[in-house]
Amino acid sequence: MLEAKAILFDLDGTLIDTAPLIGEIFNSMRIEVGMQALSIHNYRNWISLGALELVNRAMGAGNNDSTILLNEFRKRYRELNTPHDSLFSGAVTVVNRLYLHGFKLAICSNKPEFLCNKVLMETGLIDYFSIVVGGDTVENSKPNPEPLEFILLNLGISANVAVFVGDSSVDQDASIAAHIPFIFFSKGYDDGVDITKTSYIIDDLNNLIEIFIPN
Repeated sequence: MLEAKAILFDLDGTLIDTAPLIGEIFNSMRIEVGMQALSIHNYRNWISLGALELVNRAMGAGNNDSTILLNEFRKRYRELNTPHDSLFSGAVTVVNRLYLHGFKLAICSNKPEFLCNKVLMETGLIDYFSIVVGGDTVENSKPNPEPLEFILLNLGISANVAVFVGDSSVDQDASIAAHIPFIFFSKGYDDGVDITKTSYIIDDLNNLIEIFIPN
């Protein structure tokens, strides 16, 4: 069993399936300019690539237009509520139990911090997390280790008593660089995680209870 005082979570593809909402927004933007809607499968594959690359893939945009389109996407994102049923099964129960058991919990996402807080507020998770770090909270975003190291510093704990739960190679690379054990959530947006470099592989968030709160 891993020794842990803190459990850090990625957000998109780990606690919440945001692909349907992201796809809805981009498809509305595509239709407005005479393009056909794309399958949700496309968006699931692109989410872990980063915001600008997601925009480029979703809109067929060149670099000159991508920032404008990204700003428009984020404006529309702010205006839509996050459906509660977009949470992965067990998310609320698991986070609640870990919190009540005394674990320090944190979010480390590449989504802008204000959108992370919006999603967490709308899904009822915000109060469980001691700190929320988005892609713009510190200078560098994942896979750079800086966001994870920033969380550890603010929580006052060392890497050897923390774990990071994520679904992508971006999460895994950041975790390895920060010397934090990585737990791979396989039902997310896997873009090629190296399963040989994981501490655990889970396909259900409830597995975290089995790992950290054994009977």
